[in-house]
Formats: sequence, C-alpha cells, structure tokens
Amino acid sequence: MVRIRETTSIGSTSRFDAAAADETLRELEQQYADGEIEPHAYFEKKRMLVRLFLKATTSPRRPVRDEDV
Repeated sequence: MVRIRETTSIGSTSRFDAAAADETLRELEQQYADGEIEPHAYFEKKRMLVRLFLKATTSPRRPVRDEDV
C-alpha cells in the first residue's frame, strides 16, 4: 500500500536548483569566451538555462480575474 503524503503547499519546492543553474551559466559563459562552443549552440543553451533559472527562482501568479468582464 502506498501512502499519500499530505502537504499544505502546491509546487513550493523546485526540483531544479537555482544555484546549479547559476554555476552552469557561468561555465557556459567561460566556454563561449574561450571559443569552445559555437555562437548558435551558446545562445540555445543559454536560453534554456535562463528559462530554468527563472522557473526555479520565481513563482508567477495569475492576476485575479474580474467576474463581471
């Protein structure tokens, strides 16, 4: 039998570590500066890492909708 754990918050913890993203971004910057990766690969990887970093460090909320609209 599998027990269900009770939590009071939904999605409050991220499986992605923001510190790891920051460190990886720095490494990517260094690789690009050293000429180890091509510009296209650099921008694709950086876009993905920035997206993950933002997802890990922010918690966007939807605005409350007005029922009269």
